[in-house]
Amino acid sequence: MRRINLRSLLCVASVSVLLFEGVEMRAQNSREIELTAQAILARVDRTMQYPDGRARGRIRHIRPDGNSSSVDFSISVSGLNSLFKFTGGGRGEQLKVLYTLGGEDIRVYAPHSRMTYHKMAIDRYDEVLGTNFSFIDISGYDLQSNYTASIEGEASISGRRAYRLKLVPVFRSGLYGMLTLYVSKEDFFPMRIDFHDRDNAIFKFMTVAKTAQLGGRTLPVRYDMMNIRRGTVSIMSFYGFDTDVSFKSEIFRPERLGD
Repeated sequence: MRRINLRSLLCVASVSVLLFEGVEMRAQNSREIELTAQAILARVDRTMQYPDGRARGRIRHIRPDGNSSSVDFSISVSGLNSLFKFTGGGRGEQLKVLYTLGGEDIRVYAPHSRMTYHKMAIDRYDEVLGTNFSFIDISGYDLQSNYTASIEGEASISGRRAYRLKLVPVFRSGLYGMLTLYVSKEDFFPMRIDFHDRDNAIFKFMTVAKTAQLGGRTLPVRYDMMNIRRGTVSIMSFYGFDTDVSFKSEIFRPERLGD
């Protein structure tokens, strides 16, 4: 009788160990997948970060009837700060947009009204001069700090294999209910971002249409943003990089936007 009880106890203990190891392995695998997703997101942030210095560019907005309009811009970048100046349309300087704290703080100065607006919460998702790009889209803000990422599967983007990542916002006060990010499998380079509304329906998407080599890194220099509901396309292109220029810290102070 004692032998039978001993054998029973050993069997129960063995099964318990196997079950515990199975749960532990699943938990460990889940943690590894989650860490991998966040690591990929960190790589994407570094890729999409604006290089220090000055660059020029243009946003072209194309409407469904084929008519288009363009606005030129210059961007000055130093560390966590960047300053956009938008000009064009025969109206001279139309807008200044100051990003500080790595794009988390946004202030907009309208030269014609001489008014400065602090873009907070939902206002950060306002469109820039009627284009498909919102102020938060071009801020260079850190995706890793604002979204929780998970790998949802694989896809083919322009004939290249890609991971599909689901990005859920940490704070639910914004316009985007979720993002779907596609990154190439070989080098984790961002290829496309789908923007979902609060009902998780895709209403616009952005693709990296062109890249360039700058200072030993591959840099996105053209973003195409399509608004599915409106049928409009906005193309944001960067060119004329000058990475040797430096700036005084005063140009990134909100009170100097009107200078």
